[in-house]
Formats: sequence, C-alpha cells, structure tokens
Amino acid sequence: MHELSLACSVVELVEKELALHGGGSVRCIEITIGDLSGVDNDAFLFSLNMVLERSAFAGARVMVDRVKPLAVCGVCGESFSPVSLYASCPKCGSYKTRLVSGQEFRLTSLIVETDK
Repeated sequence: MHELSLACSVVELVEKELALHGGGSVRCIEITIGDLSGVDNDAFLFSLNMVLERSAFAGARVMVDRVKPLAVCGVCGESFSPVSLYASCPKCGSYKTRLVSGQEFRLTSLIVETDK
C-alpha cells in the first residue's frame, strides 16, 4: 500500500516546512491529487490521518483537492479528458497526446498558527 508511504512523506514535508519557517501549530494541510496519479483517495486519507494522529500534528484538518485529467493532442490540438494515461485523441485518434493535468500529487498549502 503506497498510500502509507505517501502519508509519511507528507508528514516529513510538513515537519521540514515548519522547521524552515520557525515552527508553529499546523491547523490545516491541503493536498492536491490528480485522478490519474494512482493514489486511492480513501486509503490515502486513512493512512494520513493515522500518521498525523501519531505525530506532533494530531488534530490538523486535511483537505484534498482532486484534479480531473486534461490532455492535449499534439496533432490536432484537441483538449480532452482522458480515461487513462495513454488515451488516444477522441477527435483524430492520435496517440501524440500530452497530459496537462491529472497526475499530480503535491502538498499545496499549510495553515499554521504561531505565537508571534
């Protein structure tokens, strides 16, 4: 289950960001996940909440923004929503397509409360 390792990586990133910016209490963690990233939303949220509860960030709210996939055909320029990473263009049938969004996985933002 790679969602658990992703959850551990998110907590490590949060720790690094807090150390970099002088600490504080994490109130909210926002994560962006593309629908074609291969990350199961329920398994990831379960894993992240489990890891957070065993960390210094217990009680932090988690927000996940899912991103629908968008691809562009390199032959005809058609924009479309692919159902897989290797989808052909629905207009011309070409496989010369480029995924513009939908495969991302990123820590988008943190809301941190400080004593300052």
